[in-house]
Amino acid sequence: MNKKLLVLVVVVAILSVIFIGGRALPKGEATAESDSTNHTISVTGEGMVEVTPDIAYLNFGVFFEDPDPAKAMDGLSTKANAIVDVLVHQGIAKEKIKTSNLSLSPIYSYNPQTGKQTLEGYRASESFIVETKIPDAGKILSAVVKAGVNDIGGISFDASNKEDLKLQAIENAMKNARAKADASLKSTNYKVTGIKSIAIESISYPQPIFKSFAGAQAETNVPVEGGTLKVNVNVQVVFTFD
Repeated sequence: MNKKLLVLVVVVAILSVIFIGGRALPKGEATAESDSTNHTISVTGEGMVEVTPDIAYLNFGVFFEDPDPAKAMDGLSTKANAIVDVLVHQGIAKEKIKTSNLSLSPIYSYNPQTGKQTLEGYRASESFIVETKIPDAGKILSAVVKAGVNDIGGISFDASNKEDLKLQAIENAMKNARAKADASLKSTNYKVTGIKSIAIESISYPQPIFKSFAGAQAETNVPVEGGTLKVNVNVQVVFTFD
């Protein structure tokens, strides 16, 4: 074999090794690296915990209209105080009652013939977010509607032990990562020997469907079901193996 042909064969062999050894793995697969002193494998672990929520956040409000802005605010104050009194009577602690919005805005009428707007009065409004136990949510909504609430936004849910759930989801994600690492090395003579690094990439708390109760009737308790909450965690773990 002459020198030119020998050089060509060597170059082709080197390029083949680079192409095969440097191929990109699809996202989510384990990737391994090694040198003369260390072998590592990087794995994404996924963990999830599902729980029935026990907390409901009720979103509702009240408004009062009057030609005089001061009287609009006075009327709103009377109605809002009555609603807070009803909530306290229902067993809601005052620290669980929060004002989320307070506003005063002009009310205009429009004349399509003249193209002009006329000031008719003012609307004062206040919105509340109230934290309660889910079994009590229906009767509380009915009670505040009877007390004068005329704007119901909806309801969202939460779990009182969410921090504990997050830790459990992280633990599940770590177990998932270790299982993937073990599976990746199963057909080899290598075993996981330790952990080089851990990174918690994401934690999410997807909410159940937000429920709207616009037009809720005061005569009956509104049925409220919290569904389930899912806490999702992703971790990136670099294992050592030998």
